[in-house]
Amino acid sequence: MDELGAIPPDTDPAVALRDECAAVSEIVKVLDELDFAKPTRCAEWNVKELVGHLYRDVNRINDGLDADPPAEATHDSVSYFRSFDGTPGGAGAAGVAERAKEVASRYATGRALADAWDDLWPRILERVAGADRGRLVSTFGPVLTLDEYLRTRVLEVTVHRMDLEDALGLPSWGTDSAVSIVDDILVGLLGTEPPRSLDWDVMDFIATGTGRRDLTDDERAKLGVRLSKRFPLLE
Repeated sequence: MDELGAIPPDTDPAVALRDECAAVSEIVKVLDELDFAKPTRCAEWNVKELVGHLYRDVNRINDGLDADPPAEATHDSVSYFRSFDGTPGGAGAAGVAERAKEVASRYATGRALADAWDDLWPRILERVAGADRGRLVSTFGPVLTLDEYLRTRVLEVTVHRMDLEDALGLPSWGTDSAVSIVDDILVGLLGTEPPRSLDWDVMDFIATGTGRRDLTDDERAKLGVRLSKRFPLLE
């Protein structure tokens, strides 16, 4: 996919999530303990701790399905991300960082955590396959339909898979189904498609929208003050 919006954002998020989780498994299954100790561009985490974060991100689907459904939805996959303050150094970001480290610390080795990851996600997606997608689930505050919550998990796993690839010196590209969902959420957070004059492909948009790269002065000028102030769209 070379252009923004080239794939319609109507992909089944369960399919996209399965594709991305499987891709993470392919990456981590060949790592040794030196690889798991490598730093990542997520400053709080090494590779093992980032896998711990991914484990927790996906396991939260279990948490949502285990609880009684709330009365009504309050958010969708776009407003979900607007409602969380992920500012580096803030309480929200610090809590996320520590919880990922706690998950990683449960496993003596990166290999043990990778095996646990391999066991986790297929079981969760099997559970999702039998669930009502319109069912409501609670998160840290927002209440979403299961389908909308799965879209947030697709974004999390896709972007953090790219972080893993960056840490390991691997080429980075998301599966088409997942990238279309991430693109759609980021467009929602921006409030419009990025100007075509930027000449971004979708990977440029994801990297910039999630704070993996800074806007250049030229990009700021093309976006204009109002839109450029919204970047990063999430962190």
